[in-house]
Amino acid sequence: MKKNIAAVLLSVFLLTGCWDQKELADITVVTGMAVDKGIDDKYRLSVEGINATELNNRTAGGNAPSIVYGKEGNSLSELTRQMNEGISRNLLYSHMRTLFIAEEVAEAGMLEFLDYLERNREMRDDFNIVIVKDAKAEDVLKITYQFQKSTSLKFHTQLNTMVETWGGDPDVRLNDVISAWTSPGREPVMAAVSIQGDPEKGSSVDNMKKVTPDALAVLDSLAMFKGGKLKGYLSLEDARNYLWTQDKIKHTSLTVSCGKNQYIDIRIYNTTTKTDARMVDGKAKVLVEIRGESFLEGTQCPASVDKVSTYEDFEEKTEKHIEKIVSETIKKVQENEKIDIFGFGDVVRRKDYKNFKSIQGNWDPYFAEADVEVRALIKMRRTGIRTKSFLSETN
Repeated sequence: MKKNIAAVLLSVFLLTGCWDQKELADITVVTGMAVDKGIDDKYRLSVEGINATELNNRTAGGNAPSIVYGKEGNSLSELTRQMNEGISRNLLYSHMRTLFIAEEVAEAGMLEFLDYLERNREMRDDFNIVIVKDAKAEDVLKITYQFQKSTSLKFHTQLNTMVETWGGDPDVRLNDVISAWTSPGREPVMAAVSIQGDPEKGSSVDNMKKVTPDALAVLDSLAMFKGGKLKGYLSLEDARNYLWTQDKIKHTSLTVSCGKNQYIDIRIYNTTTKTDARMVDGKAKVLVEIRGESFLEGTQCPASVDKVSTYEDFEEKTEKHIEKIVSETIKKVQENEKIDIFGFGDVVRRKDYKNFKSIQGNWDPYFAEADVEVRALIKMRRTGIRTKSFLSETN
C-alpha cells in the first residue's frame, strides 16, 4: 500500500507541466535588438518582434514582417521588460539573432550593457554583434527586404554566408568579444554595416517589393576597439585578411596577377593557420604560417595548365599574393591604430609567459614594433575542365 501511495504522489509531481510555460499565441519572438544613445536617458533600446505569418510564403499577406518598438532608459535589463508599453504579447528573447550597436555608443565606450546580455539566462550567446556606421542602429532594424524580410534574420544569414564563401565578417559572438576585452594580449573586433539609400523609405512595406530597394543595409567594414571604445575601421579586404590570421578562412577567392593587366582566379579551401610568437631581445617576433589548397577558376593568361611548370608558377604567385596582402593588413594596424586585434599578444603569453608577464599591461607598443613574418604554402589541385585556355588558341 505504501509503495502504491508513493507511486501516485510521484506521478502527480511529474504531471504538473512547465511552471513557466507560455502559449505560442501569447508570445512574440524577438529576433533583433538595437542600442542607440538616448536623448534624455543613457540608452535607447529598440527590439524587433517578428510577424510570423508574413515570413511564410503561404500565409504572407504583404503586411509588415515585424514590429520595431523603442524606449529610453539607463538599463537594458529594465528596458527589455518595459517593451509591453507598445507590444501586446510577451517577448521571447531566446531566439535573438543580431544585435546592432550605434557608432556613437561604441565610440563613447558605453558597452556596459554587454554584461547584462552575458548574464541573462534567457538569451543565447551566439547572436551576431554589428556596429552601425553613420546612422541610428534603430534605422537598420526597420529596413525591410524581399528575402528574409526581417532585418535581423537577414543579417544573421548574410554574415554566416559571407564567412562560408569569402570572409569579410570577423565571425565573432558575445563570448569572443568579452574574451578579447578582458585579455591583456588582444583587442575586440566586430562587423560594421552602413545604410545605402534613404532609411525612412527603407522602413516601408513597399521597400521589399522593389527590384532596387530605396534602402539597403550592407556589410561595410571591420570595427576595431581598444579599452572598450571604438577606435577605427578596416576595409572588407582587410577583414578577410584578418580572418587568415585567425584560422577562420573556410573558402575564399583571390585575383592574382599573372602578367601585365592579366590575372588568374584562384579559389582557396582547406586552409589552416598557425601562429608562433615570442619575445627575443626585448622585441616580439611573430610567424604566421598559412597552408591551404586551391583550384583554378579562370585565367586571363594563355599559359597551358597541363604543364607542371605552370602549376608551380601559379602556386608561387598565389603564395606571394597571400603573404603580401596579409602582411600589408597587419602593418597597417601596427602603424595606424597600434592595437593588437590579431591576438599576437595572447600567443606570446601562452608560449613565452615569463617575458610577457612584465609587459602585459603595456603590450600595444610592443605589438606596434613587432617583427611579423607571413608564410603561405598553397597547393593547386584542380584546373577545371580545360587544360588549355581558349585564349591561347586565339593568339
